[in-house]
Amino acid sequence: MTLFVLLAVCLLGRVSGVEFGGGTGIPDDPYLIYTAEQLNEIGADTENLNKHFKLMKDIDLGGYTGEDFNIIGTSFGNNFSGVFDGNGRRIHNFTYTSGERDYIGVFGCVRGENALIKNLGLIDANIDAGTGDNAGSLVGQLDRGAAVRGCYARGGSVSGNNDVGGLVGHVSEGTITYCYSSVSVSGRSNVGGLVGWNWDFTMRFGVKSTNKISNCCSVGSVSGRISAGGLVGFNWDGTITNCFSNGNVSGSDSGWQIGGMVGRNNEGIIINCYSTGNVSGFLEVGGLIGGNRDGTIIDCYSTGGVTGTREVGGLVGSNSEGTVSTSFWDRQRSGLNNMCGEQSTGTGCDDGSGRTTAQMQTGSTFLEAGWDFVNETANGIEDVWSICDGLDYPKLEWQFITGDFDGDYRVNFVDFAFFAERWLSSDSGFLGCRGADLTNDGKVGLDDLREFSSNWLAEGIPNSTAVLCLTIDDFESYNDLDPSDPESNRIFDVWSDGYDNLLTNGSVVGHNNPPYAERNIVYGGEQSMPYYYNAIFKLAKAELKLSPPQNWAETGAEVLSLWFHGDSINGVTPMSVVLNGSEAVYHNDPEATRINTWTEWIIELQEFMGVDLANVSSIAICLGDQSNLQAGGTGKMFFDNIRLYGPN
Repeated sequence: MTLFVLLAVCLLGRVSGVEFGGGTGIPDDPYLIYTAEQLNEIGADTENLNKHFKLMKDIDLGGYTGEDFNIIGTSFGNNFSGVFDGNGRRIHNFTYTSGERDYIGVFGCVRGENALIKNLGLIDANIDAGTGDNAGSLVGQLDRGAAVRGCYARGGSVSGNNDVGGLVGHVSEGTITYCYSSVSVSGRSNVGGLVGWNWDFTMRFGVKSTNKISNCCSVGSVSGRISAGGLVGFNWDGTITNCFSNGNVSGSDSGWQIGGMVGRNNEGIIINCYSTGNVSGFLEVGGLIGGNRDGTIIDCYSTGGVTGTREVGGLVGSNSEGTVSTSFWDRQRSGLNNMCGEQSTGTGCDDGSGRTTAQMQTGSTFLEAGWDFVNETANGIEDVWSICDGLDYPKLEWQFITGDFDGDYRVNFVDFAFFAERWLSSDSGFLGCRGADLTNDGKVGLDDLREFSSNWLAEGIPNSTAVLCLTIDDFESYNDLDPSDPESNRIFDVWSDGYDNLLTNGSVVGHNNPPYAERNIVYGGEQSMPYYYNAIFKLAKAELKLSPPQNWAETGAEVLSLWFHGDSINGVTPMSVVLNGSEAVYHNDPEATRINTWTEWIIELQEFMGVDLANVSSIAICLGDQSNLQAGGTGKMFFDNIRLYGPN
């Protein structure tokens, strides 16, 4: 009998407790994955590690905790060298907790020129590697020509020791394209929002490499002690191009090499990139790069606030034998007038390249420096950048989805309503200013409808929130009609302010003259709410009554999102959101009123601890400390798109 069983195994192949959903594992006939059990089976047998797989349904891995899940490719010597096609599907709730294990992710180590992970999304992955290295939500280590393309991680967290990334922990001669991460990341050294360590050592031997990180972004927070960056912690010889990061990056009190995009750039090349998050650390702290060692920075900018103790610069903390070319930083937002905190034998640290916020939102600033923009050919024909002149900073052209008019990175009925309203009209071009003339022929017509239809229900780089559950107020319904008109819906008639009682309430909503709602400084759609405040020994409070009360508990929402836009000359004043007239949640940036660009404020609903979320009767936006009235400040804010979001 024993001999018969052994013979059967040899003839029939592996014995498995779980059968895949079809296929034979070859390129033209991949194994099909339909269930969590089938996905877990891949890592259970080393014979699977060079095969081809295709995900056929969204999968929930919530049933696997601790170290239950079989990581696919557990080490450098036991790597995954096959192809995994996510097929646009998602893996939810991947959780892995280990005290000291290395190579942690859905895929532990992916290696080889033919190895590829593509078109896969992770939702709410939570990785705790303890003192382990090479940790990422998707891949622990990407090595020797392997690639990740069109993948993302949204929600959750990743923590570990060294080489910790939101999507990939460690990259050695690997390629990552069209990917993003929206998770919180923490570790000791080489910690990045997308990638912890990016090393392309073929460059060191004079071999031209095609490995790079391109068209990627990170929008999550990052914290680390050594070499922490919004996108990449440590970039050694690597090329990063057409990428951005907007998460806040923080080092400890002794943290060094902390950057808005890259913590440490050793002999690496960074081209056409930007960062907008706030950066804080101790030594070598920069809005874009913390420490630049013999690295090259071309056509980049940063806008975030930068704080540190030594070698602190608006763009670069320390530039040692490095080169900085045609790059800028926002002097007002960063709070710094120096490009580099320190420069030794390097070139390009030009304090004259700092610009005001207004100049940073003006296209000529960058066009005159030779940046390649859409609709111009003098600086190139690759159409890298786009800008809504006078309203926003430059953005990368690939960020825009044709037909996404409200700026929520998806094309749906809201966008269709915007498009239909402009039918047969002349409207500005789409890119940058989001006009409805998608083909730039001067009129919104059938050609534009074809363009719009081709992207119907498409999704792009998202905010850190997921599915829209409820719009509280997008400020699009307000008009300037006289109160005697039955259609009158003036913004200050809906949002109660202190106009009639300024001695105790220092808020005034709406402009003095029509149009009462703001039409120029707008995040989405065509209108936002202007909010004038005086918080000197009083509270400024504008409140929206919800009648009937709304049941937020049944929406499935987890966060409240609102967008705000301040001014660098505004008085520093605490900003809060209040529900039902009692429970206040304050913004964690004491100088939020001075942020002179549209910024999303995300509040976890659980922070409103004393509020019955099944019976929300009002929401208020307040300026000033409600519990300790003091000599606050005065100024003007704008608010837009107050919404509830839930997990995807």
